[in-house]
Amino acid sequence: MPDRGGDGAVQDDGSVHDRSLTMGDHAYLAFTRRFPGEFLDIGALLYVGGPPLDLAGLRAHVADRLRGAPRLSERLHAAAAPAAAAAGDRRGRGSQATQTLPRWASRGDVDVDDHVTVTTVPEGSGDDGVRRTIDRLATRPVDLARPPWMLHLLRGHCLPGTLVLYRASHVHQDGGALYRALQLLFGEGDEAGLALPSAFPAPRAGDYLRLAGRNLQGLAPTRALAAWGGPSRGPARHTWATTELDTLRRIARRQAVTVNDVFLAALAGALRQWSLPEWGRTRRPIHALMPVSIRTSAEQDLLSNFTTGVRVPLPCGEPDPGRRLARVAARTRRLKRGGGLGVVERHHLALAELSPGASQRFLAHVASSGSRTREVALVASNPGSLRGRLAVAGRPVTGLVGLPPLFVGRQHLTVGLFGYGEQARATFTASESVPRHETLPDLWLAELAELADLGERAELAG
Repeated sequence: MPDRGGDGAVQDDGSVHDRSLTMGDHAYLAFTRRFPGEFLDIGALLYVGGPPLDLAGLRAHVADRLRGAPRLSERLHAAAAPAAAAAGDRRGRGSQATQTLPRWASRGDVDVDDHVTVTTVPEGSGDDGVRRTIDRLATRPVDLARPPWMLHLLRGHCLPGTLVLYRASHVHQDGGALYRALQLLFGEGDEAGLALPSAFPAPRAGDYLRLAGRNLQGLAPTRALAAWGGPSRGPARHTWATTELDTLRRIARRQAVTVNDVFLAALAGALRQWSLPEWGRTRRPIHALMPVSIRTSAEQDLLSNFTTGVRVPLPCGEPDPGRRLARVAARTRRLKRGGGLGVVERHHLALAELSPGASQRFLAHVASSGSRTREVALVASNPGSLRGRLAVAGRPVTGLVGLPPLFVGRQHLTVGLFGYGEQARATFTASESVPRHETLPDLWLAELAELADLGERAELAG
């Protein structure tokens, strides 16, 4: 049976076979190999309550978890694959030559001391010092020669409790895989990290037509903002805003929209205020690339990439917050009409076998779609809320800040909404060259407050 990316399941004897990379994994790997020095890492900052945790305690916890989590010992290795047949061998007399393809292999020999380390934060610093430390670590790629994840125990800050930073290569993990990795390391109970569908339907003719229409719309360039400060330069900078999940849900219920619509509308309003002088004469939108999960419940344990993306216009030119939300919701409803969003990509990409002769240039081009600023101004992701609770060595995780990846030197901004417990955090990862990027989280919160007020006024009027 051909390897479809899910055949590396745990066997009855506890062993784990190697497995193929998904097409998304191949694409991000091709990008990192084609452009040495450029990489994409994803991560999460965990706020841990209870007594302070030391390095020995964190390493002991991780070592214990790794015994039951073979996925976290996966690393890249090269495996032989049949080479493409020569031009003269097309009648069944092909050569026996082979090429190699990368695969994920679980070997169970993770060196915990290498993967779990202490990182010093500026002495006595608070959130600003933590953010500066995250920015510094983001300049160091996670090593792909070993299991591609790291844990940093942050030490030296003056914040209460313990801070643990998880970082992983995007070659190995998307947002859904990030949540699953955190659950494997720190989850309490057996609940999976996300609510996932059991299957995707087979694509129909209408699904292909809708995909073709979206692709044609994507040919039109997005609007370029002078506020970006020119081409992106400098390392990534991370800031975030914290709100209650119930705030987002209440706005969504009152306006008969989704939480994702609220997130995007507030983002559009924040970007409008941040670049306000540019919206006086035109309402032409900017566009965000929105990742869409094509992962099924049977793949919830696979630490791989199962996403596609759609381009969503952000109506920053609309001055009224309520109308901005209505326009975002109308657009996302059209995208989801017919229930076919991601169906074609799931059928043809996630389950496809990669040919040994596949173009690395094409794969790298696919991976970098979010960095082509002529097509999209930013990436806006929403992996949802992590289900269940996390704990580190018996201490409860009280908060989580997701860290979306950025194409450094290519991309201006990526934004991610991450939920945990009763809180939601929107993280803004920006190139250092973007002026006033640190103001965007507060502007996003202000837009949420505007939308909440609109709903309250509508209820009172009703």
